[in-house]
Amino acid sequence: MDDKSKPSVRGELTRDALLEAATLAFAREGFGPANLREIAQAAEVNQALIGYHFHGKEGLYLAVFERLVARIRQDFDPILAGIDQLLQEPEAAPERCLEALLGLVEGVLLHMVHEHPAWCELVLREQQTPGPAYDLLYREVIARHHGAMFDLLRKLRPGEDTGRVRLLAATIASQALAVRHSRVPMMRLLGWDAIGPRELDLLKAMIRRNTTLLALGD
Repeated sequence: MDDKSKPSVRGELTRDALLEAATLAFAREGFGPANLREIAQAAEVNQALIGYHFHGKEGLYLAVFERLVARIRQDFDPILAGIDQLLQEPEAAPERCLEALLGLVEGVLLHMVHEHPAWCELVLREQQTPGPAYDLLYREVIARHHGAMFDLLRKLRPGEDTGRVRLLAATIASQALAVRHSRVPMMRLLGWDAIGPRELDLLKAMIRRNTTLLALGD
């Protein structure tokens, strides 16, 4: 390895270690109570490096969400790109639009099921008092997903009132999001100890059925 690259590599390793520690701390304690000294100790680095890499606590918090958003986009950008390409076709078949919608909703469901618990807690906390971090998440992830669902539903329900289609898109999306927002009561209601392969197949089948009925029904 070239000696000139070593500081950059060390810097990236330090930055990643701080982000990992901060993700757990902010998820566990929230932004206010989280302690920078403890975060630095967990990352096994000098606390001064938080200021060097992130310019303080707010910058570190936002960087945690920037990394979260980047990882979500890595999974969903190919799906959204395929939907964009489909929507550009003048006569996209309704069957293909429905299948694209089902694929996107199923992708969101899988993300919710397998989402790191710390990510889930971070998002739930941030939604209570939205700030710049939530604005980033909404702009780069949530709005893009809802926008794709809305555009597909417009193809499936031409002439439908715009407000009604937006509400329909939000309703469809909420099925998958419930796995994050209401997992504990859902699991207790269903008598599940975990979401394993069998439970996931049941969820996917139900969401496909519900989405199809909502998308094509009156």
